Amino acid sequence: MALTFDRRCFGFLLLSAALLLAGCQSSEERAQEHFESGLELLEQGDVSRALVEFRNVFRLDPTHKEARLLFARTMLEEGNEGQAYQQFLRLSEQYPNDLEARIELAELSIASQNWEEGERHGRKARELDPDNPRVQIISAALDYAQAIRDENPVAAADAASAARDLLDAHPDSLIAARVVIDQLMQIGDFEQALEQVNIALKQHPSNYGLHTVRLQLQANNQDAEALGASLREMVERFPDNPDVQSTLIRWYLEQRDLDGAEAFLRELADRPDAGVAENLTVVRFLMQVRDSEAARQELKRLIEAEEETLPYQALLATMDFEAGEQDKAIADLEALVNEGEESEARAGAKVLLAKMLVQKGNLVGARSRVEEILEEDPTNVQALKMRAAWLIGDDRPDEAIIDLRTALSQEPRDADIMTLMGQAHERAGQRDLAGERYALAVEASLQAPEESLRYAVFLLQEGREDAARAVLVEALGKSPNNIDLLQRLALLYKDEEDWNEVTRLIWRLRALETDRATAVANGLEADMMLRQERVDDTVQFLESLVAEDESGNAALAALVQAKVRAGQVDEVETLLDGRLAEDPDNSALKYMRAGIHMIQNERDEAAEIYASLLQEVPGNQQIMRTLHAIMVAEGQEEQAAAMVDEQIERADDPTAALLLKAERLERNRDFDGAIAIYEELYAQNSNNVLVANNLASLITTHRDTPEDLDRAYAIARRLSSSDFPPFQDTYGWIEYRRGNYEEALKYLEPAAEGMADRALVHYHLGMVYEALGRTADAKASLQRALDIAGDDPLPQYDRAREVLSGLTEQTE
Repeated sequence: MALTFDRRCFGFLLLSAALLLAGCQSSEERAQEHFESGLELLEQGDVSRALVEFRNVFRLDPTHKEARLLFARTMLEEGNEGQAYQQFLRLSEQYPNDLEARIELAELSIASQNWEEGERHGRKARELDPDNPRVQIISAALDYAQAIRDENPVAAADAASAARDLLDAHPDSLIAARVVIDQLMQIGDFEQALEQVNIALKQHPSNYGLHTVRLQLQANNQDAEALGASLREMVERFPDNPDVQSTLIRWYLEQRDLDGAEAFLRELADRPDAGVAENLTVVRFLMQVRDSEAARQELKRLIEAEEETLPYQALLATMDFEAGEQDKAIADLEALVNEGEESEARAGAKVLLAKMLVQKGNLVGARSRVEEILEEDPTNVQALKMRAAWLIGDDRPDEAIIDLRTALSQEPRDADIMTLMGQAHERAGQRDLAGERYALAVEASLQAPEESLRYAVFLLQEGREDAARAVLVEALGKSPNNIDLLQRLALLYKDEEDWNEVTRLIWRLRALETDRATAVANGLEADMMLRQERVDDTVQFLESLVAEDESGNAALAALVQAKVRAGQVDEVETLLDGRLAEDPDNSALKYMRAGIHMIQNERDEAAEIYASLLQEVPGNQQIMRTLHAIMVAEGQEEQAAAMVDEQIERADDPTAALLLKAERLERNRDFDGAIAIYEELYAQNSNNVLVANNLASLITTHRDTPEDLDRAYAIARRLSSSDFPPFQDTYGWIEYRRGNYEEALKYLEPAAEGMADRALVHYHLGMVYEALGRTADAKASLQRALDIAGDDPLPQYDRAREVLSGLTEQTE
């Protein structure tokens, strides 16, 4: 019987056959088709679709070498170096002897200063083809970096020489150029280094790193005009880089060219893609360097000209707040934020409102507003920063870090976020991580003075003077006239007794010709001469300053100090009495005269002056502590206590008086009273490390509940990286109380060594030894604690006797 087919059936069979044939293609063949399609798309300039095709290749054939190589090259050309690196790395794992992958990986690693990976891939490339010019440049760079790390100037010079020869043959090599430039800077040939940077920029005009090195060299040469020209060029070449913009503005201000700064800011605000942020920057500039009225007029102009007016109205309210109309400003801002739908502008206004409420002491209201913002937008950067700061203050640094990571994902170059992260890590006792964040804040701010000073102080606390010096020098390269940076660097050189550098910085300060810079320079010069034991020169110098400015107390105070050091106390007495006869109400003169009474052992006369001064400046720490010490030495304990209580009532800031009272309560065994005061002070300022230590120490010593222990640990975590014996004792005892005996030992042994005459420290160490089964050490430490304590009635010493008795029985 013959079979017949209708057309529909025939079409179905044809489709089935096609599918069958397609199914017969191998995955490698289909991968090759995708690869060829990707090649065609690249030739047509359709990069995004080409990359999709290459990804299809990897899905079918992960080892397709040509596709992987082309994908990696394309990523590199598109500026996605991270993705390019990953692709080249995958290629090197699949094909270990692929030279191009090794070269690219080595070059990318060197560019990011990942020397370990640079060594791994660079040495492999040298094995594969040592005569390849790119390989030779890589080898020279690796040799140079190793020599710098080894502090071997001869080897560094040899490697740099090889790099220079290679650069002559291959002038487009950025790696060789960077080696040559760095070597010239290392040996102090800044003129040649700058010339080499300019040559390299002709080859690589869009290399941001070269531009920043040029800025550094021009700043080092104090070539302000060239520095400004380079910054303007960078603004044109990197128009969307806010760091470059802020550095140019800082340059204008350093040159005192306020008109230039304002013109540049208005230029940014007039760009087609500009918006509220740029307009507000102009307003804030006017507030800072012009006057509030100019800023108000600009805001009113913007309110009339712009469609979105809320940000400008909010800033007007802020200005009212700062002008003293706080209640009105808060009411106006609350009316603004309570109207309309939620928006970015409304959230920004709520942040301003929250900051106002903080200043008014309404923390509950401020926190409520911040939570309101974050409920609507959990990624709001300003609200996250505010909440993180509160969490840090509440000893919840881990939660703060979570908020800050969220904020950083939105604003990865926000120096304030990085600074807060550093503070959070510090609060958690993670000083290594804190240092990394402070360093990143400096980098993100383009070495701005505030961030640089903060990081330099942190480094000095770590004993890293060389690193601190480098940070300050680099910051001065960007802000050469910043008085705080100049002073901090001079103090560092002074501690190192590098008098030539101190003198050079004093000259730079004097060249600024401002009252503050001159005062700082005078103080540095006088102190330098004193440290050099040039007492007569110091006295002569200070006498000339006092003669020039008869009303200036700073120079007079320094002169008094120098004359006392020279043994000229009678002359000082005559000088001060003469000044007081002319100006009997001068508090500074009276304070200095009281100091001379103390030197002459005339404590009654000194006490009378100090008491009168406290009526004028209640709560002054130095005056109050000195008077308190005199009264205690005279056996006037009750009068001293009454004086402190009075100062607590009268002082605007009673912190110093409260600390004195807490110390007295602790001496009198009123531990609950002392803890209450420290809790009050800690609530006001949880950044005070001394208060934090004393509070945590008292809690763990005199309270026993698990809740108290958790609270003490939260407070004291920041102390875990300190080598200050009292802090080590506090943290070590907390770790003992938490059952971490080995960890406690790391802190309590150095604490006991550093406070050899403190009974309680030896008790703590003895208890740790006992917990670790080190019987002989425990007995020795506990006995030492009891010998020092004598008849002290603290219950800890009763416990020491009990434990010591038990240990003695065990060993008999």
